[in-house]
Amino acid sequence: MPLEPAPLGDLAAKQGLVRSHRFNAANTALPYLRGDFETVKRVEAFMRHKMRVDILALRRGERFEAISAPVDGETSGVAPGEEIQVDVVIRNVGVGHTFPGGTNDSNQGWIEFRVMDQNGWPIVASGLLSEDSVVDPNARFYHAVLVDKDGKRIQRRDGHNIHTSVYTRTIGPGTSDVARYRFTVPDSMRGKKLTLRASLHWRKFDRAYTEFAYRANPEGFKAFNEVPELPINEIDTDTVILPVGEVVSGGLRAKSEDWERFNDYGIGLLLQGDTRNAAIAFDAVAQVDPKRIDGYRNLARIAVRDGNISEAYRHLERCEEIAPGDLQTSWVWGTAHQRAGSYAEAAGAYERVLTTFAEDRAAWRNLGRVRYLNGDLDAAGEAFDRVLEIDPEDRVAHYHKMLVYRATGQVEKAARSERAYLRYQIDESAREVTQQFLLDHPEIERAAQAIQIHYPTPVPRRGASDRASNESARIGEQG
Repeated sequence: MPLEPAPLGDLAAKQGLVRSHRFNAANTALPYLRGDFETVKRVEAFMRHKMRVDILALRRGERFEAISAPVDGETSGVAPGEEIQVDVVIRNVGVGHTFPGGTNDSNQGWIEFRVMDQNGWPIVASGLLSEDSVVDPNARFYHAVLVDKDGKRIQRRDGHNIHTSVYTRTIGPGTSDVARYRFTVPDSMRGKKLTLRASLHWRKFDRAYTEFAYRANPEGFKAFNEVPELPINEIDTDTVILPVGEVVSGGLRAKSEDWERFNDYGIGLLLQGDTRNAAIAFDAVAQVDPKRIDGYRNLARIAVRDGNISEAYRHLERCEEIAPGDLQTSWVWGTAHQRAGSYAEAAGAYERVLTTFAEDRAAWRNLGRVRYLNGDLDAAGEAFDRVLEIDPEDRVAHYHKMLVYRATGQVEKAARSERAYLRYQIDESAREVTQQFLLDHPEIERAAQAIQIHYPTPVPRRGASDRASNESARIGEQG
């Protein structure tokens, strides 16, 4: 609640200032509908740069394994007719929770990616709006796709009909995502400059829900003669200009000030399961700033995930040299020891984490698991009890409580835990509904993949709807 002036006077004011009760957040729809454009501007300003967009890497070659990063106009050139992949990193730097949050079946965040000629005209693009204000269905979305029991998509905020999630893409606080775009450099651009532009847009609400609300509640839209164009906010954007001529591939050219950019890149790749390329990014972090713990610790995470425990230990030992006793490192020690079958050592690592983060459900869950595997059943049960104090519906904890009770001959308690586990377990039958939905909606099936390649489509010079954020197709005319 930041301070702001109280020009009309207020008994609570101190030195002419009061605590703001505006609670600016992500909802521009309601103030827009009631004509409160000042609040719309406040919300847009509040959201600006809470996420960060970074056109970081360019990939080429038969399998797109040759990487050039960071991308810039001096050390990253492209050739006419060359197919390239551009990796865009989107990081949550200031939201404080997942982006987006809340009712993500109707919220709509997406990336607009443009490849433009030297005059600012888009050649190919992803994430533009159609004439009826619908976002390109093949865009990189940040939202949730939910369905009812009949496999029909939830698009009217009818929460009571939600049966299961087809897929959800959000970006957690301090984490990142990577959007990958592949296209062929036009032969007509030889000797010219190609502009890449990536923007993160936000709209409350998506077009389907807006149209439903307009039809269902005319009174709420009495100021409009047709379905309104709700505001589209540009949260952040990045632009890179590349010369088109000979291929210029400088490889990785990270500087010390770039460590966070490469670390974000690696996090996004790791979350997508792309450990090979994530390791390249994290190795760059370690190389440019050997005194930082982040690169080595994240390399250890990758090694644990890939089952290379000796490599994980090597990186973790380096972490201890840099910052002895770091609790994030202790967590990774725990996962490494657990993967290696060293359960007592893993328990010790998780216990160190819990000395400070006593409400960390994942740490209690892992502690219970390694205690169980080590034969310390009573202590395992106590750990899972702590999990259930934090979240009474944690199915993993109920399952392991069942195992503990069975191992100790407590039949009735085991049956009770089994009933709880069966109540909260994942509904396997829901897969039948989602599988049919994905077959019927190939664009959503592609979006649901851990690694999705986006192929920007050609933008006609005339008659093209290129109205994202109510902008003109020409960069020079954008506000």
